[in-house]
Amino acid sequence: MQTAAWARYLSRSWLCRRAWPGCSRHYRAVLCSELKQPLAVEEVAPRPVGPHEVRVDVHFSGVNFADILVCRGQYQEKPRLPFIPGVEFSGIVLETGRDVHTVKEGDRVIGLRRLNCMAGECIIDHKALWQIPEGISLREAAVLPASYSTAILALEHRARTQPGETVLVTAAAGATGLAVIDVVTNVLQAKPGMRGQDCGSGFCWRNHCFCAGQSSAPEEYLCHGDIRGPIPGPELSRLLQGPVLSNSVLP
Repeated sequence: MQTAAWARYLSRSWLCRRAWPGCSRHYRAVLCSELKQPLAVEEVAPRPVGPHEVRVDVHFSGVNFADILVCRGQYQEKPRLPFIPGVEFSGIVLETGRDVHTVKEGDRVIGLRRLNCMAGECIIDHKALWQIPEGISLREAAVLPASYSTAILALEHRARTQPGETVLVTAAAGATGLAVIDVVTNVLQAKPGMRGQDCGSGFCWRNHCFCAGQSSAPEEYLCHGDIRGPIPGPELSRLLQGPVLSNSVLP
């Protein structure tokens, strides 16, 4: 208990500590010091790495809709000011804690955490890091953690999607929607049924897509008669905007 409490206190106290004159080492970070105002890039002093933590030299950080909301004070989690935004990144391991054995210095990794990713360095628990396979660049890998972890948790752990099932994706054009389609098609061997504004734009899944506002939808999505989801029936009907499909959604 005391160790955990100390670690939490240390993280807060060093979170946005500006570099002071004479500080021998520092790195740049994006700081949100005031909600709904432009962000600033400042020099930040590093903190020690805990036993289970890893220090990563951040090369790329993804920008998500949640980052915009949190900097406006409109997200469900409201961090104390000032804070460093950013939930996902890619980079190279600089240092590991004494109890870390999953990664080592020099490894290429991606990471996922609630804040602190839009910085030159990020300290993160080793369990929230994944090594990047060969052939994938740091730039490409940086935008995978948030969208793909959401897709995998939703499809595998919550919905327990089985091969051959049809998954209706009500927002296929965004990062998470595309990740869901990719996981459904290539990992779970299920069938995506999409609704979005990018139909026919060259996506390899376009044969399974119907556009917002069209008056009909493929019969394969209507035959189930019990389309359900985390969105209440009436709201899902409004989002789909197709009278034929809307009649198939249960309230």
